[in-house]
Amino acid sequence: MRAVLLVPFLCLAACSQPATTGNSEVDINDAAERARGDINTYNATDNVSEVATNGAVAPATGDEPPLAPAEPGQPGGLPDDKTPVSEGKFTPDSAQGAANVAQIYFASIEGGKYAAARALWGNDGADSKLSPAAFAASFAKYKEYHANIGGPGEIEGAAGSRYVSVPVQVYARLKDGRPDYQTGTIVLRRAVVDGATAEQRKWHIYSVDLKPAPGRGGAKPEAGGGTGAADTSGTPPVVSARYRCMDGSKFAVRFDNQRDTAAITRNGRTLATLDGQKPASGIWYRKGPYELRGKGDAATLTTPGQPPIACSVIR
Repeated sequence: MRAVLLVPFLCLAACSQPATTGNSEVDINDAAERARGDINTYNATDNVSEVATNGAVAPATGDEPPLAPAEPGQPGGLPDDKTPVSEGKFTPDSAQGAANVAQIYFASIEGGKYAAARALWGNDGADSKLSPAAFAASFAKYKEYHANIGGPGEIEGAAGSRYVSVPVQVYARLKDGRPDYQTGTIVLRRAVVDGATAEQRKWHIYSVDLKPAPGRGGAKPEAGGGTGAADTSGTPPVVSARYRCMDGSKFAVRFDNQRDTAAITRNGRTLATLDGQKPASGIWYRKGPYELRGKGDAATLTTPGQPPIACSVIR
């Protein structure tokens, strides 16, 4: 079990990168101290309705009940892991380094620094599948936006890449005053293949999958709820998820809701791109001998020559 690293964001870590030492390690205590300074500076400013410099919206002024995200281990909360998360130094290529990028990402969104948030996606933001303007517009429905980050999972390898999954809890307020609670996972990737550039070897966002938090009355995920994509239908155009099966195997799926397809990859290799069917509920994709069915976090995968196997989303 991993410990929950609860990080209430208020321009936390996004205002400036944590200082690095000579051995490429980051002192998380120094970063936290500077973050507190950012918070104190913020609290000393006038509580206006909008920040003119970056478009960020100030927190509620007291006319609305405060947001109340669920506690760890409760429905709608982060996993209630028990192993303490290290509060010391960490290397940028570690799992904690990946979680730090996730922290910076959501802090940038909270601060209205959408260009900085988009740039943390792979390929200098292109992997978000949104233009800079569309990415910023995807968060326009929010009056305020905050997130808590859980402890990162273990680093997992694929051909030429490394991945880390980090649990996320979003607690936000829509402009009409309704609270919006979401939970999900942000997956980060970095290249390790020979010839990769220094930039490619850094952690970048691979996917963000957020859904309404159970029992919290979360709004339906729209723009910014999955990959950050703007979609007037209320469903993100592209959503990625990773699964672990009963035999210990793992695979990833890239759901393209515009084309109604699901691309299944394992160890960095694409197995097949399945076409959407018409399930009574849940998901159902099929092509040839491949079939993926599921509902919620549970799914069943069928591959050539193998019986269906039960799998579940990696959180």
